[in-house]
Amino acid sequence: MGISPPSDGISLPATSSLAEPLSGSEDSLIAAAQGGSVRAFEALLGAHEAKVLRVLRFLGVPAADREDVAQEVFVRVFRHLGGFRRGKPFGAWVYRVTVNSAHDWRQRSARRVDEVPWTASADLAPAGGADPEAEVATDFLRRRLEAGLASLSERERTVFVLRELEGLETTDVARALGITSITVRRHLSRAREHLRCWLETRS
Repeated sequence: MGISPPSDGISLPATSSLAEPLSGSEDSLIAAAQGGSVRAFEALLGAHEAKVLRVLRFLGVPAADREDVAQEVFVRVFRHLGGFRRGKPFGAWVYRVTVNSAHDWRQRSARRVDEVPWTASADLAPAGGADPEAEVATDFLRRRLEAGLASLSERERTVFVLRELEGLETTDVARALGITSITVRRHLSRAREHLRCWLETRS
């Protein structure tokens, strides 16, 4: 995915343009990017791009809109990077920006009467040559996951995606969402119970 310049004139580098990715710790890359290094910011984008796209997918952003929303995420990161305090968990901040951008997309799409529903099977179709029976089974599971996630509330879905699918620790989910660990556990418990009941009624 290439991150193109946003319409307001802020230029974001395209990750595909890197000939030799920078090495070094994330804190050193953040410091360099805050100091104006384009290559350091490119390296940060490259390190988090796949994660952002994956989370947007599980939060229901369809393939047709996902790169645009991902660009919105990185524009926000770019704009506010100067105020980011080094030593804080950068990944949790990126998750938070991603979740907020997905929320904004949902609000915009809710006002569009011609919105096309997201289908995980279209996004995640296996490559050609795979075993047909395995493809059918995988597609079935993907559809059930898609439908089950869609049945959750927005907060329950977000917590479940970050905790169960992304594998974040409870404290990291709490940081990413700006809520307490107790609240994370409560939403996660509800999400698990809701999904369990949802699956039981459709088995």
